[in-house]
Amino acid sequence: MLMSAIYIPLNSFFDKKISMKDLLQAISIVGKSKATGIEIRRELIKEEDLLPVLQNIQPILHKANLYTVYSAPIPVWNNLGTVNEQALHTVLEESNFLSAKWVKLPLGHYDKKKSDLQALGKILNKYPNVSLLIENDQTVEGGKIQPLASFFENASIFGLQIKMTFDIGNWAFQQEDAYEAFQIFHPYIFYFHLKHVVKQDNLFFTVPLPPEQTADWRKMDQCISASIPRALEFSLEKSMEEINKYIDIVQSNQGRENSHANN
Repeated sequence: MLMSAIYIPLNSFFDKKISMKDLLQAISIVGKSKATGIEIRRELIKEEDLLPVLQNIQPILHKANLYTVYSAPIPVWNNLGTVNEQALHTVLEESNFLSAKWVKLPLGHYDKKKSDLQALGKILNKYPNVSLLIENDQTVEGGKIQPLASFFENASIFGLQIKMTFDIGNWAFQQEDAYEAFQIFHPYIFYFHLKHVVKQDNLFFTVPLPPEQTADWRKMDQCISASIPRALEFSLEKSMEEINKYIDIVQSNQGRENSHANN
């Protein structure tokens, strides 16, 4: 039975800027676990350290046998609805240092009437070894169903090979229904972020996946093919045992109703 590739985002270990020592520790822990890869988060690396870090860790990632997703909080479309050209070039070039196959970015201010998909396509064509993944984030412009649906529909018509990172918890931040979103975006999903979000005193908090068989996350997870990579985006306490525990929970969930995966 096919089991999903599982990625560990750096923000599952850290919530503030990190040193090279921190990063090497994270790579070591993830590399010794059952995880397939690691999600390098640009926002966690100090700006002055960024290039040296990216240039030096690729051989370490390779030695640890870890695939890489490069994530940056840099929107594809700026406040004017035009492509964020220079920033996109920068991030895509940085991803080459990591030999990352996927770059994960938020949508930004996509406007069907103003946003030039041809301009975006020209940029992406210069980086044939990298695939762009757009994530539903926690913002109004990039975390609501309508602008994301408009973007993916039009990008598909235009022939752009852009897929989606579907974060099951982020919809809560914009009061969107995760199940409705799942039905709409199912054809575009390439990377599946698993987390659980709870609301307390009008604030949202990310917590580990509930292990109960009735937990909501299980239903969507069972409807996505096991070939789709998953990410565990919640606190894992810098622990290989903790990583492996949740990997086992996720993979056993796929085994229960894997017939759903081909629906």
